[in-house]
Amino acid sequence: MKKYVPMLLLAVVGLAVYLQAGVKRGYQTATVITIKRLDTASRFAGGNPSDAPMHADEFVYEVAIQLECTNYVGRYESAIDYLPSAIAPNREVDVHVEKHWMYISLNGDRKIRMGIVRQVRIRSNKCPVKS
Repeated sequence: MKKYVPMLLLAVVGLAVYLQAGVKRGYQTATVITIKRLDTASRFAGGNPSDAPMHADEFVYEVAIQLECTNYVGRYESAIDYLPSAIAPNREVDVHVEKHWMYISLNGDRKIRMGIVRQVRIRSNKCPVKS
């Protein structure tokens, strides 16, 4: 019996380390629902086009994710037309949500910061209302 206690203890510690390594501290696993590219074209309606404000070449995406019983929509902005391949519909990502910001962890230590545009609580039997 005493022979099995150290092996059992080692197995429990190994399992705890394995589970801890799966999700980084403060991050939770969420699912990307949709990605929508926003049009950033100039909406100038004045008389002389030279009076129009400068148009920045910026690419903007709205990324909707589901984290537990809440859908978050974050705005991702890039100077080049690039959206990381890790952010794709129906893929799981590690997310940390703060008050107005959402951080998505990519491979390694790289993080993407998005401003939260809106959040909607899901109403279903799987997500009961907390009282």
